[in-house]
Amino acid sequence: MIQLQHITAGYGGPPVLRDVSLDLRPGEVLALLGPNGCGKSTLLRAIAGLHPLSGGEILLDGVPIRQLTRRQLAQAVTYLPQSRSVPNITAYRMVLHGRFPYLSYPRRYRPEDHAAARRALEQADAWDLAPLPVQTLSGGQRQKVYLAMALAQDTQTILMDEPTTYLDISHQLDLMAFSRTLAEQGRAVVLVLHDLCLALCSAHRGAVMDGGALLQTGTPEELFTSGILEKTFRIPIRRVQTERGWRYYYH
Repeated sequence: MIQLQHITAGYGGPPVLRDVSLDLRPGEVLALLGPNGCGKSTLLRAIAGLHPLSGGEILLDGVPIRQLTRRQLAQAVTYLPQSRSVPNITAYRMVLHGRFPYLSYPRRYRPEDHAAARRALEQADAWDLAPLPVQTLSGGQRQKVYLAMALAQDTQTILMDEPTTYLDISHQLDLMAFSRTLAEQGRAVVLVLHDLCLALCSAHRGAVMDGGALLQTGTPEELFTSGILEKTFRIPIRRVQTERGWRYYYH
């Protein structure tokens, strides 16, 4: 499990993250919620070891991540950023990049690496995209390939920054269902989401941020009934009971 203990971070000016404490639990989909610029993306980068802390500690199974090598951390945490380059390689070769943390230099792919890449593409419903150049794919198709690359990395924690970007509603729901499947396999899945209704319907727990601070964590029920979402986002949120549980909407 990853534990954030009173972490603070910034970019040289006022802190972007201020005294944030949070647990990333195996078997759970956690949605990071908050207005633009509140520190959600910086938080993911800090967890992935890509942004230094100015205070506090991040622990992986009780060990400070600052004591881990880049390779050790990459074998434990997968990070999918919001913006990514689009290399001129096939989708299959892109997914194989997820195996880099397990290879020495010069990189020579082993049979188990190829097996992991195929398994990941099949899990992400993207095996048919394997021979195609990534640059020729649609935004939604690329998202599937990046998700497959994350799966090929085979870590216990997966961080995704706005993964529903470029996806239509159907594929957004598919991604959230797949995230829950990953959690059922024992992984901790953390998503930055801007669609509150999607998050409330799909995540096990939410963490609401604003101004670099963590305001509240809780189940969708707890966040809804507390009023923290309406206070933070300044929009009324309502819900209706359906055969598939609560469905949330903006009013």
